[in-house]
Amino acid sequence: MTSSSGGGGSSESGTRAFFADNELAWVQAVLREKSVSTSQVRMVFDREGTEYRFEATMEELTRRHKTLPPLCNPPVLEGIDDLTNLSHLNEPAVLHNLQVRYSMHNIYTYSGIVLVALNPFAHVPLYSQDTLEAYAGRMRGELEPHLFAISEDAFQGMVRDKRNQTIIVSGESGAGKTMSAKHIMRYFASAHEGVGGGGGGEETGGAGAISRVEEMILATNPVLESFGNAKTTRNDNSSRFGKFLEIRFSERHTIEAAFIRTYLLERSRLVYQPATERNYHVFYQLLQAAASGDLAAAEGERLGLVVDGGRALTWRDFAFTSMSGEIPGVDDAVEFRTTCDALATIGVGRAQQAQIHSVLAALLHVGNISISGGSERVGASIGDGAEGGAGAGAGAGAGAGAGAGAGAGAGAGQAGAGQAGAGAGAGAAGAGADAATPGERACQRVVDLLQIDGALFRKWLTKRQIVTRSEKIVSNMTRAQALVVRDSVAKFVYAHLFDWIVRTINRSLLGASPSSSLSSSSSVAASASAAAAAAAAPEEGPGEMAAAAAAAAAASFIGVLDIYGFEHFEHNSFEQFCINYANEKLQQNFNRHVFKLEQEEYHREQLKDWTFVDFQDNQPCIDLIEGKPLGILSLLDEESRLQQGSDQTFAEKLIKQFGSSAAGFFGKPRFGSDRFTIRHYAHSVEYAAEGFIDKNKDTVPDEIQNVLKASGDSLVRAVLGSDGAPQAQQAQQAQAQAQPQMAIVRAARKPTLGAVFKHSLASLMETIEGTESHYIRCIKPNEAKAAWAFDAPMVLAQLRACGVLETIRISCAGYPSRVALPEFIRRYGVLVAQPLQAAQAAQAQAQAQLAEPPGSGSSGSSSGDAWCRALATRILDAAFAAERGRFQVGLTKVFFRAGMLALIEKLRVERLHQAAAAIQRLVRAFQQRRRFVLLRAAALRIQRSVRGRQARRRFHAARRTRAALTIQRLARGRLARVRARERRAAVVRVQALARGCLARRAFRAARRTRAALAIQRLARRCLARRAARHELRMVTRLQARVRGARARRELRRLREEARSAAHFKDVTYKLEGKLMVLTRQLDESQARAAQLSDRLRRALDDAHAQRAAQDAAIERATAGLLLRVADLERAKAAADAQCAALAAERDAARADLDAARLLRAAADADADARERLEAKLAELEAELAASRAQLADVRAQHVSQQQLQLQLQLQHASQLQLQQQDAKAAPSLHRAASGADLAASSIKRSDTASRWRAAAGFSATGYELADQQANLPNGSAGAGAGSSSSSNRRPPPHQQPPLPPLPSLSPTERALSPSGNLAGQPEDEDGAVYELRSEDEVREMLEREENLITEILNELIGDLQVPLPNLDAEYQPPDLLFPAHLIGLCVIKMFQYNLARRIDRLLMSAIARVQKKTAAFESDYTSAFWLSNVFELLSIIKTSMTEHQSSSHEYADSERAMNDGMQYLETLLSDIYFGWIKDLQKRFVKFIIPGVVESEALPGFTASDSGFFNRLMGTGPRESTVKIENVLSFFNHIWRTMEFYYVDRAIMRQIMSELLCNIGVTAFNNIIMRRNFCSWKRGMQIQYNLTRIEEWCKTHSVADATRNLDRLLQLVKLLQLQKSTDQDIDIMFEVCDLLNPAQIKKLLSIYAVSDYENPIVGPVMNEVTRRAAPSEKTDKILLDTNDLNDQVLYLTARKVPAIETYIPPEFGMPRIRALVDSQTDMAYDDEADDDMVPSEYDYPVTYGHP
Repeated sequence: MTSSSGGGGSSESGTRAFFADNELAWVQAVLREKSVSTSQVRMVFDREGTEYRFEATMEELTRRHKTLPPLCNPPVLEGIDDLTNLSHLNEPAVLHNLQVRYSMHNIYTYSGIVLVALNPFAHVPLYSQDTLEAYAGRMRGELEPHLFAISEDAFQGMVRDKRNQTIIVSGESGAGKTMSAKHIMRYFASAHEGVGGGGGGEETGGAGAISRVEEMILATNPVLESFGNAKTTRNDNSSRFGKFLEIRFSERHTIEAAFIRTYLLERSRLVYQPATERNYHVFYQLLQAAASGDLAAAEGERLGLVVDGGRALTWRDFAFTSMSGEIPGVDDAVEFRTTCDALATIGVGRAQQAQIHSVLAALLHVGNISISGGSERVGASIGDGAEGGAGAGAGAGAGAGAGAGAGAGAGAGQAGAGQAGAGAGAGAAGAGADAATPGERACQRVVDLLQIDGALFRKWLTKRQIVTRSEKIVSNMTRAQALVVRDSVAKFVYAHLFDWIVRTINRSLLGASPSSSLSSSSSVAASASAAAAAAAAPEEGPGEMAAAAAAAAAASFIGVLDIYGFEHFEHNSFEQFCINYANEKLQQNFNRHVFKLEQEEYHREQLKDWTFVDFQDNQPCIDLIEGKPLGILSLLDEESRLQQGSDQTFAEKLIKQFGSSAAGFFGKPRFGSDRFTIRHYAHSVEYAAEGFIDKNKDTVPDEIQNVLKASGDSLVRAVLGSDGAPQAQQAQQAQAQAQPQMAIVRAARKPTLGAVFKHSLASLMETIEGTESHYIRCIKPNEAKAAWAFDAPMVLAQLRACGVLETIRISCAGYPSRVALPEFIRRYGVLVAQPLQAAQAAQAQAQAQLAEPPGSGSSGSSSGDAWCRALATRILDAAFAAERGRFQVGLTKVFFRAGMLALIEKLRVERLHQAAAAIQRLVRAFQQRRRFVLLRAAALRIQRSVRGRQARRRFHAARRTRAALTIQRLARGRLARVRARERRAAVVRVQALARGCLARRAFRAARRTRAALAIQRLARRCLARRAARHELRMVTRLQARVRGARARRELRRLREEARSAAHFKDVTYKLEGKLMVLTRQLDESQARAAQLSDRLRRALDDAHAQRAAQDAAIERATAGLLLRVADLERAKAAADAQCAALAAERDAARADLDAARLLRAAADADADARERLEAKLAELEAELAASRAQLADVRAQHVSQQQLQLQLQLQHASQLQLQQQDAKAAPSLHRAASGADLAASSIKRSDTASRWRAAAGFSATGYELADQQANLPNGSAGAGAGSSSSSNRRPPPHQQPPLPPLPSLSPTERALSPSGNLAGQPEDEDGAVYELRSEDEVREMLEREENLITEILNELIGDLQVPLPNLDAEYQPPDLLFPAHLIGLCVIKMFQYNLARRIDRLLMSAIARVQKKTAAFESDYTSAFWLSNVFELLSIIKTSMTEHQSSSHEYADSERAMNDGMQYLETLLSDIYFGWIKDLQKRFVKFIIPGVVESEALPGFTASDSGFFNRLMGTGPRESTVKIENVLSFFNHIWRTMEFYYVDRAIMRQIMSELLCNIGVTAFNNIIMRRNFCSWKRGMQIQYNLTRIEEWCKTHSVADATRNLDRLLQLVKLLQLQKSTDQDIDIMFEVCDLLNPAQIKKLLSIYAVSDYENPIVGPVMNEVTRRAAPSEKTDKILLDTNDLNDQVLYLTARKVPAIETYIPPEFGMPRIRALVDSQTDMAYDDEADDDMVPSEYDYPVTYGHP
């Protein structure tokens, strides 16, 4: 890479530059001395006492033999999020910027199209669900760099451009590739699950659940990690294979399928691991599961993992796992359960999992098979000649390299449905008991677990067969050869098991989506993907392969490539060769992609005279590896097929073939004949040829394969059933095409591993080249895996290897820095000496170029662009007149060479400093002049004040002397007068006291005399009274004794007379005479009673006839009044129309300016006419009032007639009571004669009283009716029941004769009737008239009339047009809430009659209809209207239930129905509320960022500098078209809408609180995720906008809701605080107490430093990091979004004092009107009876429009 000097020749003292360092890679030093002559340049730099010198001649600098030290970037650019935006693009600047960002805990950085990710080796809160959702739908560059941004960019590219995408994740082991790929897959599975209405598969949960395919994609991670990842020295979870995941999307952009391809599994790790490294995770998980009990004891014994009475074997007991054991912080038992659950998710059942466990346990036991023996003559044998571990080590030494093993990406077989037999465990146990040696026991375990022929397996482990033309020769193998065969068997089985698992995953992922969701579109990339899918599925049948190919061709996809990075070790073998070969291919694709983008940018901007420096193309290196017919791979295949081929001969052929003709890409080291060197793009790598041939062959003896394929286990047969993979077949076909002459004579051979890998890589590159690529380069910052430790040399080496520095070198070769034209003019216009004249000249030049006259606007856009380009050219000419070749002006941007942007920024700062100094000079001079003038004026004022004060002092002294003399004179006179008054007053007081004493003494003597006389008088009277009472008492006692003696004597005489017979006889005669007299009187009374009954009946008939005549007269009078009123209304309407016409003429007259006089005269005439019309209108209104009074008189007459009838009935009743008193002796006869008339009278009375009490007691609830009827006197409840059969009952509605329909009523007529229809009757559509004259008829209609509910549902809900806000009409609550009140009236009446089923039906139907009406949330008016009505209906029912205190069980069903209805109403209210809130938030969220964050309403604080470096890539924020006024207008609209529809105040406040919460959360999350929002100027603007919102809330009495903005306000306050010292940190944490430390740390890490603001230094960030460390794992950076699904609406229903029965006149609703009229008639009956019968059930009721 060439370092850009950036004008180093003009460097001044203090300039910072980079110098190479052995430990830190690059260090910064400051220029201290500089000397430049015509022939030499000498500079001295200093860094903390260390001196760095640079010396060079001019000739060396001119010929570029030496280059100036690379310059450092200005502080404002330190920590920038895109490396290509650095002003000095060089290697040390890139490294330093990454180190600064890493120290601020920012692990992601853009480098053009590449995302550089540094592994933090610590928990970072960057992958939460909130963060994931924050990046969904955002453009790249809008938020901070993140792999979610790359994922979203790929998704949007697929949706927008209809092109497949690929995300390439690369990096060395331990750099974080696996975790990055895992988070990318999680993003695609979670971020857009709701797009298009759900995924392609079944839903696993509720509304927010991911689809079945997405769940399986996430489940593939633990499965592949368990079987393909292992612990290495660099990484505890290192992927030992390459993986390419295709996530396929439907036409609706939802995940419908996926497909996985794997590359180069490290087979040798199964049999050998270096020290401190582990085998694959799954083996340790299986062992730990057996030890912890996750596997049953019987299962553990069957697998041979539990022995000796329950002792579980550990990793130390097996040769293949004995190098290393547990990983700190990882529980293998928990990971085992996770793996099993993931296998179940992808379709591997528990039975197949048990079979997989058997295969894994068999592989562990294979490593413990010990081989003994010596030479080939003696032969090897299975025994205890060597321990298992030693045997494993020998085998590893023979067949494995130091770094990694190789594995083919092909497998065989489809998993069967069978499971291992039950006798396998028993057989294993028995064989183990009989075996004599550990090796034999291990071999027997393998035989039993794999269910293979033990004899053949033992035979072919130690013998080999050579096939000739005539015979087969079996020979012995040496111990080393047998160990190689043993390890090859283990690698062979595990590789095929891994491939089978991958195929099973693919079948599940492809089969989870219905075939109907696949489209028929096709493309080149899709066909390539189909071919790759077929290649990666070896053993699928034709149907399965066709399905896979169809799925691949039908679905657009996003591929995620998780592949190994460039590897360079001390010992590099075949594995490193293949890995570096793959990286060469990927780097070539990357270089071509980068150059293509650069060229497209230059062509689009129409740059001139630009030449592209040739980049370092690695095609010769690729040709060296894969060239035909003499590439390295071709020579390796050729050598592998020879019987005597060896690694040594292969190395000699390479040196002979490429030693002198590889153009510097191939070399031979000085030492070692079996080594060769290849110069890769990142580094030259020396490979050891040892093991190349064996690893390339990758063969297992056919005899062993046949034994394994004949296994009795269905899974083993499925895994190993066929070894001919389509990849191998295609590789074989490719070789046949390359050598057609050999295809005839030679038999088909199995392709080598190199050929298979080459074909797979070619297929992968074909897929990648057919897609849009995105690159993520993972970097490992240190070798020790220490958290937040940065090893600069190590990082620099990885930057070189992964191509990041190459990308920057390519950018440096062209124009790496670019600025949009408007931003360039705004920022650097200060460099022009006279900006106004330059702008005018540029405008003239632009108009001349466009050949347009000045001021024409025919092509405004072109003219504006030309003016911008011309002005930018003038600015650049003024700044760099001598360096025209270092910049170019494009159509929309200005392009700079490397370092030029820093230079022009330096010139701008210098110009601003000069301007600031000039301004300061002028301001200070002005301040001094103003100070002098003020001082002189002050001196004059002081002199004038002193002189005036002295004069005033002399004047005050003279005035005080004169005043003293006056005061003395007046004081002496006053003292003399006071003394005289005091003496006189003393004399008067003495005289008064003396006289008073004498008077009191005389008064006391008189009072004593008077009291003595009174006492004497009273005593004498008391004595006299006492004597008189004693005398009276004695006389009375004497008289009583005398009279008592006389009475006793008379009593004795009468007793003696009574005993005689004559006395009894006289008494009998007297009684018989009295009986005859009474009998005669009884007959006469009965006759008189019959006559009176006839007279009473005739009188009642006359009264009824008279009442009927009166009713007819009243009806005729009412009809006449109605006609009169209608005429008056028509006259009034005509007058109104004429007035309107005259008003229109008057307005037209005022608008006509030319004929002002004539129009004024006409207006005067119109005014006179209007006055006459108004007078006429007043007369009509007076006549109308008279008509109303007449109608009231008629009603009063009607009431008086009823009172007369009642009085007549009472008179007759009193007469009957007199007759009853005369006939006491025969009560039964009297009841027989008059019972019928009394019953009829009581029925009528009880009916009247019932109607009266029903109307009078109908309050807000109407529940008093039942209690009132129970308290009626004389058993009126029973009488009411008898009245149903009375002849006076009115006929039901369907039996009444139809009346003629009334004309439509005007508003005035509606006002005359509480129910809206004046004295008319409700009429149905078919002409039937409804009139309810009694409670029985009301009950009949409520209980049996089906059309009543239909009428309510249709008229009040279904067909109701919501009234819209209108300035010309003012609505009262009854005008808008009548549906709730009318439905509430019906419900309450039904409850009075105990109609539980009708209540249920009415409420459920109404709720369902309202829910359907409001489900779409088409407008705010509809939502607010029904929200208010539902709340009103709920309040009515709750109020009624609160007032109802009945304890009777007969109302239990009705109470249940009412309670259920209230619950459903609460649910409906909640649905409307939250649905409307979601709709409001969905519309309002578009205003939050542009209106609250980006809106710059505060003058003088334009925050344009905050987005400057974002605009370099064209992603910076532009001027917002949405202002804070738009946000406030939205608030006003919602508030006025709710006020118009009388929404409850609590609901209004809660809705506004939700919107404010939306502002607080959305703005907070966007600010903390976007660097261009984090500046102090932007903080000032946001604070001003939030203040406007707070003022609005205070004005509308919702100030409490602003607490939802507290965190946002503190975040904005943090932007404005100082951030330089430790004291500033204390202030930040004290002021921003609602923000957690992680949020403060995140904000400071992305804070954008403005002009003249000090950058945040390292100690400040270190202190903030220290404070955030304890709670960083639990703190969340983003605020939780307001999930309305988990909220509950808590509201208290208001108490409704009365039910309004207003019905709009345009509504028919005859049944509802009849119900309302019946209640109104009862109310009138109540008014008529008030004066005669008082009632204790009188409640205030509101009927009709108030």
